[in-house]
Order: sequence, then C-alpha cells, then structure tokens
Amino acid sequence: MRTRNAVKRMAIFLMMFAMVCALCSCRVSRKSDLIRYAKSNYGDCEFIRQDHTGSGNDEVRTVYLKDKETGIEYSVTSSMSSVVIDGSVFGHHENKSSDFDTKYQAYLLDKADRGLSDLAEEYGFSFDPDTGIYKLSFDSRESGENAKKAVKEVDKLLAKYDTKNLRPMNYLLYVDENVYIGSYDASIGEYIKSNEFDIIDYVHENYDPDAVFLDSLGAYINQFLSYEEIDELFPSEGDGVPMGTAYYFRDKDGDIFIAIDLDEFGANVSGIRLFRDYAYGMEEIEY
Repeated sequence: MRTRNAVKRMAIFLMMFAMVCALCSCRVSRKSDLIRYAKSNYGDCEFIRQDHTGSGNDEVRTVYLKDKETGIEYSVTSSMSSVVIDGSVFGHHENKSSDFDTKYQAYLLDKADRGLSDLAEEYGFSFDPDTGIYKLSFDSRESGENAKKAVKEVDKLLAKYDTKNLRPMNYLLYVDENVYIGSYDASIGEYIKSNEFDIIDYVHENYDPDAVFLDSLGAYINQFLSYEEIDELFPSEGDGVPMGTAYYFRDKDGDIFIAIDLDEFGANVSGIRLFRDYAYGMEEIEY
C-alpha cells in the first residue's frame, strides 16, 4: 500500500512538473504563425509589417495586415500571460488577440449606413450597435408592433455585406429604450417576444393606471412565495428553485412595487401577482 501511494505521488509530481515545464517553455508566435492564424480566422491577407519587442515573458510580436477582400488594415498580436493559481504564478502561456472583429463591424455598418437609416425611418427605431450585440429601440408601442419584421429586415441588410459571416447575430428590442419587447437570434432565425407590455397593461387596468414601469430583472420564486405555496404550485419541480422575471414599477405615490407572472416561473396555475419589498421580506398586495 505504501509503495502504491508513493507511485501515485510520483506520478502526480511528474504530471505537475510536465505542465509547469510546458507553460514555462511557451513563447510568442512567429510572424508566419500569426499570418497563418489571420488567414484561418479572417481570410486571405497581405503582410504590411511587424513589431517585435521584449524577450522572455515580456516578449510581444504584432503583425500588421491588410484584408484582401475588404481592404481593412488590422493587426494580430502574440504576447505572454501569467497562469495564476491561488495567487501564485505557475508559468506563462501565449495569448493571441486581434482588432479585426472591431474594424470589420465598423466596415459593415459603414456599408449598410444608408439602408439602416432608411429602415430606421420606415419602422421608427434607433439603432445601437453595441459590441457583440445589436439593439433596436422603437419610438413607440405602435412602431414596436412591427419589431419582428423590422429586425429581420435589418439583419437581411447587414447579411448582404457580411461576406465573412462575422456579424453579431443577436438583437435586443426595446420601446422607449426601457421596455424590453423581445429578441432575435439571426443564426437560427428565432424571434422571442417578451410580455412586458402585457404586464404593464395588467397593472394599469387592475391596480394603478398611473404606475410607471421601471425595469425587469431575473428572480427566484422563493423571493415572493412561501415554500408551502411553492410545493403546491410547482409539484413536479425537482431541480432547484424556479426562475422567472420580476417587473418593477413606481406607483402614483412614488413607492416601488413588483409584479410577477406565475406562468413565466412555470407554475401549474396562471396569474399575475403584485408585491412590495419590505425589510422583513415580500408582502403581497391585496387589490
């Protein structure tokens, strides 16, 4: 048994030693490797120049390239990053980065600028190209009713110029920039409608016509209901606490209250319920 444990310890030591050696032996990529990386990820390119500075763990190599298809000039950089475990450095590894994606998005938006302006005027929205995701904010609830058609037109326009298939595929849709009305995943053509306006309508029609919608956040059902009621409404729930959305409002007196839709949490009964958040916990509003 003692011999077996010694062998295990030796095997673990050798494995750790090999990993550390591998990390310590890393260095930045050669020029040819970075050009190969660029061609593999972004397409055929021309070499312009390179910068190579430092040595050891401070070594950095950057190649400057020109994309043959679009004319975009961009860079690819290889540098060293520390591997830190529990505050201790266990060697270094190579890290590659490029500004091609950022410049390509700017290229796409420039190509589609006139068409985007026409669509924004036709459907009544403003377009916000956030990093990695696009946001459409409609001027009014009425214009937002055409959100599904509008976002598909926007993506169709961008796809026309996106010859490398690198555009962001996800869109978030709002009205007045704070009422979330849905999302669109262009990679699979899926449009998901939010029911925020249904919640707002319910609150205005059944509780406070002057209430102002503030925001919506993810929430767990046990923030609102007792465990006894959860067992009753979610009898088949076996893995974790059900999640849904909490909708925050300010009433006519300036106080905050919250609405939840039991359907969104997966309850076996339907219904929208209202709560106030006190220091001692949630208290349901009777109305």
